[in-house]
Amino acid sequence: MGRLRAITKLKLIAAGMLMLAVGGSWFYWQYNITWSARVAWGEARGEGEGGMQAVLNVMVNRRKDPRFPKSLSGVAKQPRQFSAYNDDDPNRQKLETVTADDAQYRKARRLALWAHIGLLPDITGGATHFHSNQIARPAYLANAEVSAVIGHHVFYTGAEGAE
Repeated sequence: MGRLRAITKLKLIAAGMLMLAVGGSWFYWQYNITWSARVAWGEARGEGEGGMQAVLNVMVNRRKDPRFPKSLSGVAKQPRQFSAYNDDDPNRQKLETVTADDAQYRKARRLALWAHIGLLPDITGGATHFHSNQIARPAYLANAEVSAVIGHHVFYTGAEGAE
């Protein structure tokens, strides 16, 4: 009887550890989708699905680049990389509080899911950087190549720095 109780306890411990691992993976999955979607929404909600897809493409391309974090949430939240996430940007509070009641955010979450699982087509030509066409080309992109223009954003490959 004592041996049976020990085996039952081991099974319960193993089941608990499995649940923690699955729960942790689910949380990590959701965290990556949520933050990449929030930043894509903050950067390009006025550009429609194509604009948000392009911003997510940049995040995915950065995730593959050794100069950047290895997760979509890490890329999305990297300081001074996406203006909508900057502390001094008026979009920061909006992107932190947007909910699924917003139709564009729901689209961004769907696109972020596809990006997270690696099935979002890259419409930027491998871009790791972009900026609004309403500002001058930043100096750190002086030697980069324009790979796409989507909406009001210009996308670049070959940028030397992780500015």
